Amino acid sequence: MLGVHEKSLPHFIYTDQINYTNHVRLFILSVFCISLLDYLLFGFFYSFNANIFTTWIGITLTLLFCFYCVCHFSLKHYSSVRFAQRTNITFQIICFFTGLLLGVSTIIINYFLVKDVPDLSGSHVLTLTALLLTSSHIIALTFLTQHIRYFFLFFIPSITPLVISQIIHRDQEHSLFYLAYYSSFFATLLCAQATFKIHQRLYQVLEKNKQLIDVAEQHNQWTEELCQQLQREVNKSKDIEAQLQFNNHLLEQKVRERTFDLTEMNDSLQEHRQNLAFAHETAGIRPWEWNLENNTVGITNSHRKEVTRDSENHYSLLHKIVHPDDVERVKNTLYNHLCGQTKRYEETFRIKRPSGEWVWIHDVGQVILRNPKDETPLRMVGIHRDINQEKKDQERLKLAASVFEQASEGIFILDESFHYLEINPKYEQLTGLDKQFILEKQLFEITKQNKQHHYNFHLSILDTLHEEYEYEGEFQETYLSEKSCFLWIHINAVKDEADRIINYIGIVSDQTERKHQEQRLSYLTNYDTLTDLPNRFYYHQQLHQYLINEASIQHLAVIRLNIDRFRALNELLSNQAGNELLKQVAQRLRISNIDALLVAHLSADDFAIIYEMSPLHPPINQLCSNIVEAFSKPFYIADQEYVVSISIGVAIYPEHGRQVDNLNTHAEQALTEAKRLGGNTIRYYSSERTNFVAKHTDLELDLRKAIQNNELVVYYQPKITTQNCQINGFEALIRWKHPTKGLIMPDIFIPLAESTSLISDIGRFVLYEAAKQLQEWQKLGFTQIHIAVNIVAQQILRGQLLHDIDAVLDQYSITGENLELEITESAFLENTENVKTVLCALKERNISIALDDFGTGYSSLAYLTEYPIDILKIDRAFISKIGNPKQDAIVNAMIAMGRTIGLKVVAEGVETEQQRDYLKRQNCDILQGYLFAKPLTAIHATEYLQQHMRLSIARYSI
Repeated sequence: MLGVHEKSLPHFIYTDQINYTNHVRLFILSVFCISLLDYLLFGFFYSFNANIFTTWIGITLTLLFCFYCVCHFSLKHYSSVRFAQRTNITFQIICFFTGLLLGVSTIIINYFLVKDVPDLSGSHVLTLTALLLTSSHIIALTFLTQHIRYFFLFFIPSITPLVISQIIHRDQEHSLFYLAYYSSFFATLLCAQATFKIHQRLYQVLEKNKQLIDVAEQHNQWTEELCQQLQREVNKSKDIEAQLQFNNHLLEQKVRERTFDLTEMNDSLQEHRQNLAFAHETAGIRPWEWNLENNTVGITNSHRKEVTRDSENHYSLLHKIVHPDDVERVKNTLYNHLCGQTKRYEETFRIKRPSGEWVWIHDVGQVILRNPKDETPLRMVGIHRDINQEKKDQERLKLAASVFEQASEGIFILDESFHYLEINPKYEQLTGLDKQFILEKQLFEITKQNKQHHYNFHLSILDTLHEEYEYEGEFQETYLSEKSCFLWIHINAVKDEADRIINYIGIVSDQTERKHQEQRLSYLTNYDTLTDLPNRFYYHQQLHQYLINEASIQHLAVIRLNIDRFRALNELLSNQAGNELLKQVAQRLRISNIDALLVAHLSADDFAIIYEMSPLHPPINQLCSNIVEAFSKPFYIADQEYVVSISIGVAIYPEHGRQVDNLNTHAEQALTEAKRLGGNTIRYYSSERTNFVAKHTDLELDLRKAIQNNELVVYYQPKITTQNCQINGFEALIRWKHPTKGLIMPDIFIPLAESTSLISDIGRFVLYEAAKQLQEWQKLGFTQIHIAVNIVAQQILRGQLLHDIDAVLDQYSITGENLELEITESAFLENTENVKTVLCALKERNISIALDDFGTGYSSLAYLTEYPIDILKIDRAFISKIGNPKQDAIVNAMIAMGRTIGLKVVAEGVETEQQRDYLKRQNCDILQGYLFAKPLTAIHATEYLQQHMRLSIARYSI
């Protein structure tokens, strides 16, 4: 290839090539730097110690420096044409030896250096080799490809040693790396060949330029000759020029006229084009043209630029941009039109935008040119329009129509004169009227307006719509269909762009069921379902309203009523019968209190009446008397006759209070007083009674604290045997040492304790203290002494008494013989079987039972035989009147009866010797009273025992 090139090109090309080989010098310098870099890289990772690689790098750098100097002097002294051939041979030798040096370096690095440097890794060997060869080859491509022989003389020697060594000693471990080497070598050869061809073409272009220059010089000579001839012709042309100028003037005038006409035509066309483009833009129209003859499609995009694409690609693009549900239909419609089966092509379908969104378009087109021979379509034009918004609007209209038809509320549309234009089925159902009957009628023309207030109310709604353009309200309406219902209605005006009302839209909801539920809920909130009377909540609410409305009501009474002994009666009756009684009581109260402001049922047996006190109504005392009289008549329940009494408490406004709570509290206090007096009576609130109750409440609070703070103290009053005057035992009596009020006697706080649960706590305290004292006395040698402790019915009924008895017997190691329990007759009135069971259990523990205060309460001789009683105590009320023949007879009878049925008889309250002597004559067993000793503290009682023992011993000694 090189020989042909040299023969075909003239000698000046050799000179140019040699001048270009100035690059050889740069090439040698680059190889020098790469070799030095490779050695420095090796030394950085390992060391610069003397080895074969160091020797080689020294030789290589020396030779390369020599080559550089030869190139430099050769270019300086032998750049003439004469010595071009010699210079060319010199450069070829330099390239050959340079490549050979690099080839040898690869052998040294891959085989000898590995032995000299044992820790040299394979990857570093490959890196050093790749850096040296690859970089040198790239530089050779840059500087040597102008002369292909230079490149080959360098390239082949540089890779030959490595290739041969790999063939002889195949490296399986890095075979992939060497394969990459060989691929890069082959690519380098291809690049060199291509680059050389580019340079060759460049030299040919330079040759042609040289030839053109010679031709140009020859033409310049000819031009000079022609200029002389042309001068001769110029003179001739001047005459012609004058004529031409005249003709040009005429022509220019014609051109200007024609240009003006064309400008006007272009302006008009441009205006029409802009108008058409604006119309297309406004309507969302995009023109398109399909040239079937050239297989091109031109489409005007949104920027009014025409985009042309291949029609075959456009046709296949339909599958990508047209929705899968539409593509077959579009293709069939287009095919039918191309075949001449339709006058024009028209289709609506969805396409995908670049954003991925599907949009609707309307595509219209028509074939405007066909082949005359076979009617084959040649050209087709059309437009497509974006109708995505229209489709959305249609969907919204369909949705709105569906909502309108299926809405759960009635919807109607009126014109500006309030005449019905359209209604939905729900409104038709709500009114109970046919749609055709309703349409074109006025808004309230379908309702009944037989009363003036109905007409006025409807007129006010229309006035509100005229003034405020909106109405919202809730009311009851009756339609011509006789259907009546509670409605919630909301009407809004619809205006046009000129702010004129064109329609009214109304929404109607049937609230009938909700109203009924609200009424039911209101009834349940404010009324008692059993008696159909207002309940406590409504009573308090109304009382508050009456009190704050002083202008209309200035004087009223709050009457609280309670059925006497209702709990016992309700237990006697069945649950249903008890409810029936409450209904009849409520009805009787309602009838007997016609003038009352309110009759209410507050709780099970608790009723209340609010009564206005005015001259027009009966006095309050007469009203209450009428109520009591009304309840004197019997009630008939389940064919049984029952007489029920009622207790009444009255508080007057404003004398007894101005607040709801005060009036209620005072009425309740009056009612409590009536109940305390036995019921079936009327009591009015009294402030004195309130003060008593307040003191009673304070005392109760102090008593509770006294139990917690150990302020209660047990006193002991001795009981003396009548016959021998020996101490039989003691009665444990409670006292209260108040921190500020001093010693409080039991007749003050015991009744208070009995009305609460405190009496059980006090009884338990006395029991434990008595047992504790009894244990101490037994330790002192008084083993025969026993202590009497009072218990009440509440302790027995609570079921804790036996547990407490067992606890004290076990805790203080005493026996039942040392304990005596005194029970009043009232304990036998309730739950007699339970009381009898408890008393029998006490007897099993050898505990004596005494019947206290005999003859003062609900006395019944049956108690003496039915219950396991051991001792009969005669109350001080009878003992204190001894000396009166009638009283003496009663005492005698009690003692005789007790002794007859085998009971011990104890007389309490003995204060005189006359009483003692009388009782002794009547054979009373035991005496107790101030004659012998007052109630003593535990210390004094012990001293009393010891003193009495000393007197007994002295008397026995005498």
